[in-house]
Amino acid sequence: MTATLGGLMEAGSRVLWVSSCGGHLAELKKIADLYPDLDPGSLWVTFDTPQARSMLAGRNVNFIPAVGTRDALGTLRALVTAYKILRSGSYRYVVSTGAAVAVSFLPLASAMGAKSLYVESLARTHAASTTGRLLSLFPAVQTYTQYERWANDRWKYAGSVLDNWEVRPRDGNEPVSKVLVSLGTIQPYRFDRAVDAVKAMLPQACSVTWQLGATARDDLPGVAHSELPWVEMGQLIREADAFVCHAGVGSVLQALDNGSVPVLAVRSSRHGEHVDDHQESFAQEILSRGLGRVLELPGGGGGVLEEVASLAPVKPADLTPAVVLPPLPILLRGRLRSFRSRGPGQSQRVAPLVPPRHSVPVDSSAAGRSTLVSGDES
Repeated sequence: MTATLGGLMEAGSRVLWVSSCGGHLAELKKIADLYPDLDPGSLWVTFDTPQARSMLAGRNVNFIPAVGTRDALGTLRALVTAYKILRSGSYRYVVSTGAAVAVSFLPLASAMGAKSLYVESLARTHAASTTGRLLSLFPAVQTYTQYERWANDRWKYAGSVLDNWEVRPRDGNEPVSKVLVSLGTIQPYRFDRAVDAVKAMLPQACSVTWQLGATARDDLPGVAHSELPWVEMGQLIREADAFVCHAGVGSVLQALDNGSVPVLAVRSSRHGEHVDDHQESFAQEILSRGLGRVLELPGGGGGVLEEVASLAPVKPADLTPAVVLPPLPILLRGRLRSFRSRGPGQSQRVAPLVPPRHSVPVDSSAAGRSTLVSGDES
């Protein structure tokens, strides 16, 4: 229950929030929203992306050079940046949801007198990530899991930001005419199998918007973007009849927050689409809670788009008495990984890729100086 996550820190404290972009930042933002009365000198540290600028508009932010997945050299470089930032502010707590950048900040913060809290990602459903395992070696870093199934003396159960979501039918049953597809921004991993799957199942005369990340394509109907600001993505989700996304934590949380039950495309390390297969276990968790559906091939057709268009995620406080749909059974591993390409149907108009909307070089010498992010920059 998220009330537990909301009880980790005292009101009025000055907090340093640290995370990479994407799902890690989305989770950390959900946790931060549980603390409305913190010291105004609290600061965010993350990477400079359209998502981050849009999500953190109006907050004090220090953008630092990106630290990649399992990037040992980048983690060491970020350690110097972390020291400058920690030295410049009196933070009572330093909180992170990962990824590797947490290793640069949390142990050092503990050594400098702050309370360091690490909340493991929702994506880690059965065990800690590499980052989590490293941080657990430092006794002063408090570690929390969002799954009771693998909690222990070292990893305390803190509830989950997924708690309290349910799904119910929408009124009416309109045909799907507008689809949004989001593959996240993780580099350098392409996800062509998901693109081909969606392209083959789109209803005729359906408008489609793509957010492709590393999967640059020039053969797609509709409008394509590399990245989109967080606020704009939320607006597009609300306007779409169906939302297809990779099984990333950030995409799923944003779908639920904007009233959409997502269709999950699960990345596979075997196909070079991610560093490991944590999206598979996370997709299983979402399916078991009834909060999403899965993109299946071959031979699926567009039925899953029509299904999710008829559903809505809600919190119990928003529910009037109604029968809640039961969760789907967890799909077998083979089905979750089944994204085989088949020949595309008749294409609609082809739109060129739109370049990222924000491209600002990050100066590492700026470490320790925060920026108030304006909503105009998103």
